[in-house]
Amino acid sequence: MDYKKELFAQCTPYLQWLKDREIANTADIKDTGKPICVFPFSSCKDSVKAVLGKSCAERIERETIYLFVREDGVLCDEACALIARAFSEHREALVVYADEDYYGTPKELYSIEEKTTHGLLRGEPWFKPEFSPDTLESFFYIGSIFALKGQVITEVLDAFGGDMPLCELVRSLSRRVAAMRDGTHGEDQFVHISETLYTNNKLSGKNELDCFKQDIFEKTDAVRIGGTRANLGRLSVIIPSKDNLQTLKRCIETFRQCAKDMDYELIIVDNGSKDDNRMRINAFLEECGAKYLYEKAEFNFSQMCNRGAKAAEGDFLLFLNDDIEVDETQSDGRWLAKMTRYAAMEHVGAVGIKLRYPDGNLIQHAGITNMAVGPAHKLCGMPDEGNLYHGHNLADYNMLAVTAACMMVSRKKFERAGGFDEELAVAYNDVELCFRLYQMGLYNVVVNSAFLVHHESLSRGEDTTPEKQARLLREKRKLYDKHPWASPKVQMPDPFYSPNLVQWEKDAAYHINYQYPCDKTTQLKPITVELKPFTKNAKEYRPLLMWFIRITVQSKLKQSHVRLAKLYNKLTGEDRHLFHIDKIAQEDGIVTIDGWHVLRKRNNAKLVKKLWIFTPHFNFYEAELFPKLRRDAEALFAEEHRTVNTALSGICVKFDAAQIPKGKYSVGIVVKCGHRRQFVILDHFEL
Repeated sequence: MDYKKELFAQCTPYLQWLKDREIANTADIKDTGKPICVFPFSSCKDSVKAVLGKSCAERIERETIYLFVREDGVLCDEACALIARAFSEHREALVVYADEDYYGTPKELYSIEEKTTHGLLRGEPWFKPEFSPDTLESFFYIGSIFALKGQVITEVLDAFGGDMPLCELVRSLSRRVAAMRDGTHGEDQFVHISETLYTNNKLSGKNELDCFKQDIFEKTDAVRIGGTRANLGRLSVIIPSKDNLQTLKRCIETFRQCAKDMDYELIIVDNGSKDDNRMRINAFLEECGAKYLYEKAEFNFSQMCNRGAKAAEGDFLLFLNDDIEVDETQSDGRWLAKMTRYAAMEHVGAVGIKLRYPDGNLIQHAGITNMAVGPAHKLCGMPDEGNLYHGHNLADYNMLAVTAACMMVSRKKFERAGGFDEELAVAYNDVELCFRLYQMGLYNVVVNSAFLVHHESLSRGEDTTPEKQARLLREKRKLYDKHPWASPKVQMPDPFYSPNLVQWEKDAAYHINYQYPCDKTTQLKPITVELKPFTKNAKEYRPLLMWFIRITVQSKLKQSHVRLAKLYNKLTGEDRHLFHIDKIAQEDGIVTIDGWHVLRKRNNAKLVKKLWIFTPHFNFYEAELFPKLRRDAEALFAEEHRTVNTALSGICVKFDAAQIPKGKYSVGIVVKCGHRRQFVILDHFEL
């Protein structure tokens, strides 16, 4: 292994992804014969007439493709051909847009501090969603490269005039598409090319949200997006709760504080609080004028929500966990009015809101993405600071699903969808409802321009026990049985989450979907080990034999003399092996072993390592160990001059659990340094 070359590759996953993409896209792109005119613009607020020029604006060619490209950037060589092909393949296309990235130094893009220069590199890719009308109203996510046919431009300019800004030109088309009630989602009218066809020269602009509207309803009393005016109506707030009076009180009191100007009703659904708690809850709810639906039953979140919805009289249903709290900064109630206005739109299904954990400003929910590993909360655990991946914590975004910890939907749409699926008693019921709303041609929205506090799972506990994990897996399988179109087996991407972003782990941020060899599942190799000193295998497995001897000696020394045991470790070199196993986890039948190992006072680039997994009965399995970047491990040995090249010391092995029988296992590592081989036990686990 060329250590420096591999280190650079591990630091630059996007560059490796681009190389793979170039190899995959070597086929010639056929010329469609469609004429393309390229027009640079400085801002999406530039008027159409100013960008096209007066003479050009007066004689727009109907069949010509007008490609708008931000100044101070570079189109890729295939950009025009791919855009022309998109218009040929999608006859109904109004707008075609593509992904983009940025030029920058290795330090700026990848935190590479090497003395050797690599010049300017490409990085910070912006992989955009498919057509997202509400995201587009929030900010101009179409970005730096988009194209329209002349006929479309003419139609809009005839209606609104040439002084119309570029962003409003595109938004007017978006509103037209969102108003369609044909059960589709506009992918044929707003065509997204999932390729980076444009590179920005100014990395400093990556955190700017063009035409950002923190509150798109700020100056309106009614909803106009989607083409139809819709006034707000009564709100029914449905809160499932049991034996949780103090938390419920806090939820209701903070909600009432910010809902003074709204017409609403409170409905509490209780599935069996103890008698003394029931009396206290009932007394409190009578003071609030709330409805109290009490019925002893097994916990079934879907059933409780459906009971509340049947008793509701409002035009809009707000499903609220009893451990939700309205932060003081949100007490003006604008978040609630905004959710209601979204829910009133004809093209919108479910509306969620950004949730934070109670301590600090860590995000718990900013929408749910359907990944290859299942539904995942985006930005979960990340500080709600700055601009996280193009405004995902700031701008209101269309998402495939939102959490029912705080979810609003119009009563008519909820009933048309059939309510919550009661077969999903605990988990994924909110995702399943959102899937159905999406299939009805509706768009789900998460409000990120406001937030609430969620004391997550305070009421029913965490899903960490083996029994709860097994139930979680069963309900996830049910979800995909009901919606095979969304199943990872079908590999249909989430339309609001690019397939170019991580799919193979529950990535909270937005990272490139590139897998190094260490990230892929591996095949375990069974090993036959004969522990007889004079067989032909004795030399091959001498490290293991020596390990058994050392373990025996160490255990005796520890019992009799601790200092002598430490001296023994030093003499045998045992103390030079430093390691940490971060996790040994099993999910969906895949076992993941994650950690790092460093041999002190050695050049770790020259070590050859194998991972062994074995039982107490000496059934051995071997796994390849591929390089894995671990900057945290490297930092631990920065001051040890003889311990060098530790950046690629990570351990990452993934394998199908079906390859080995159930039982107790130990994990060890065989290290070859020159002619010496050593064996070290790292950890233990059970399948």
